[in-house]
Amino acid sequence: MTDNETTVVENEAVETAAPVEAPVAAEPKPADDVESIVAERLAQMKENMNRMSKERDEALKLKAEMEQAKKDADISRMKEEGKLQEALELEVADLKAKLGVYEVETTKLRRDGVLNDALAGMEFRNDKSRDMARREIVDQLVQDESGAWKHNSGSNINDYVAAYAQSDDNSFLFRVKSNTGAGSGSPAGAPSTDVSKAIGDMSTQEILALAAKGKLGSYNY
Repeated sequence: MTDNETTVVENEAVETAAPVEAPVAAEPKPADDVESIVAERLAQMKENMNRMSKERDEALKLKAEMEQAKKDADISRMKEEGKLQEALELEVADLKAKLGVYEVETTKLRRDGVLNDALAGMEFRNDKSRDMARREIVDQLVQDESGAWKHNSGSNINDYVAAYAQSDDNSFLFRVKSNTGAGSGSPAGAPSTDVSKAIGDMSTQEILALAAKGKLGSYNY
């Protein structure tokens, strides 16, 4: 067989060989798409919130440093001028202002502790969604005359957090229970409102959760 004939045979073998199919990538499941979109949006929101908080904190810190520098300069000038009484009064006022700031911070820490305890039993999708919920709720908390923290609607924090978890508007923040029957699942961290019981047997938390879902008229007497 000549070289030309050999080349022809090899070319024919290549042409008749079965084409190699490229592996087909598995299509993403709809549930995976939803999880990915939710995670991406939460990440973007958290990034924006962190950036704004950082800029705010830096601006407040700079303002406080400038005010403190001016106070220190005024006190030093008064002492040099022999105005010791005025300098002392300014120092006392400065110390009282600092004490007030410390008291506010301590109060906020107590508030955060109560809110974190209420959120502890909730099953959020991740830490980002928990942080988002905490930031939203904490801005709505106020102190009553006794100094106790509550929601601005008048509800105590535990009851409001339970209703917050039952709201459809906030469902994307929570893991969803596996659904074994008809209808959609409910947030895993929220108390169930599907149990049939008399209104008198329900806790305040369950009643608020029913109201949040618009089911307050479906209970048994």
